[in-house]
Amino acid sequence: MKRAALLALTVACAAAPPRPARDYPGTLVRPSVLAGNFVLTQKLVAQFGEDTHALEAVLQKKGDDLTLVALSPFRTRLFVLEQHGLEVKFTSYLPREMPFPPRYILYDVQRVYLRGLPGAPLLDGEHRAEIDQEEVQEVWAGGRLLQRTFTRAGLPGRIAITFQPGMEKGVSPPVIQIDNGWVGYHLTITTLSQQEP
Repeated sequence: MKRAALLALTVACAAAPPRPARDYPGTLVRPSVLAGNFVLTQKLVAQFGEDTHALEAVLQKKGDDLTLVALSPFRTRLFVLEQHGLEVKFTSYLPREMPFPPRYILYDVQRVYLRGLPGAPLLDGEHRAEIDQEEVQEVWAGGRLLQRTFTRAGLPGRIAITFQPGMEKGVSPPVIQIDNGWVGYHLTITTLSQQEP
């Protein structure tokens, strides 16, 4: 159990940097900007250089609520991260505090599912716009989102999210790859199941 908790902390760190709050920018939007509701059971595999760690998580979006539950191999809760509107609540069952504000995790969850370009699905090809001081670029083909990238002036690198074989509106793809050049981690998210809450 202790090892599972440490893995959870490590994977959580993959969704945000172990740096001061001012170093990892992001903006939260209301979950209700995304139509529909879902419950996703996912496997997360995080890589930091030579280190690799994995755990399961459940992500639920219902109306204006977004909830992420990290699970141990015994299916017990390691932490629960909730967003209600623009308010964030974090409940930890870990043996120590997180080394960063939990909302950092939500920044990247939202970059995957909520913070895309308006008007989806878009025409085939590349599209870009500035949203909340971030340059967002998307690649679309056949009504599916293939890639979404984020860059920010004055911040080296980019966040690149690849959806395999592409994300259709309202359906999480089997595999999502996140390369976060702002922090230096790679995260593979495998969707094991998707249901309505």
